[in-house]
Amino acid sequence: MLEINNIHKSFHENEVLKGVDIRVNKGDVIVILGPSGSGKTTLLRCMNFLEKADCGTMIFDQTKLDLQKVHKKQIHEIRLKTGFVFQNYNLFSNKTALENVTEGLLIARKISRKEAEERGKRALDKVGLSDRYHYYPSQLSGGQQQRVGIARAIAVNPEVIFFDEPTSALDPELIGDVLQVMRKLAEEGTTMVVVTHEMSFAKEVANKVYFMDGGVVVESGSPEEVLLHPKEERTKQFFRRIHLAA
Repeated sequence: MLEINNIHKSFHENEVLKGVDIRVNKGDVIVILGPSGSGKTTLLRCMNFLEKADCGTMIFDQTKLDLQKVHKKQIHEIRLKTGFVFQNYNLFSNKTALENVTEGLLIARKISRKEAEERGKRALDKVGLSDRYHYYPSQLSGGQQQRVGIARAIAVNPEVIFFDEPTSALDPELIGDVLQVMRKLAEEGTTMVVVTHEMSFAKEVANKVYFMDGGVVVESGSPEEVLLHPKEERTKQFFRRIHLAA
């Protein structure tokens, strides 16, 4: 479904991605783990063209793209098939929850207002916000704002949703609600690529884990293989430091 090969990305002299390969099949829940600065978020942003990779290839629905030469029309076509959930919500403060969800449907997808609102309400219902359609972000908790962000992503009926550390900006007591929504999406077969530090989510929900460090994939495999029985010393060291027995 989605395959990234030999992706490189530098910011000035800092090479952040040094030839990363990722493969995502339909229905996968992929979790990308690693220390800060390992390149996880940059990889995710390159996969959705929020950053432009320096080189590498992408295969999406059997269409092969040269990431160095990809043009705006191709990027637009791929974004129509994807959703992105940001670390810091990225909601419009002057729009209600429902308006935040429908904005992309109206502008990018040219869907009628009636259909957009129907889709938006269904998406908000799914994330447990059926009583918050007309609330503004300032009237919502951080967890509720992030659930609006997830509703915005699922409202476009994407083939894959990218999550960039969706719980890292939340107070601890709010994390569970967001993770529960993500678990529900996974149970429904939603294809997801998740950058996170939530080890319980990785163990319980993911079917494949990638561990990154220094701009490369150090190790990948099933959650049991990578989290509980890692082969690489760098992976073992990381999990020892976060108190996950390796």
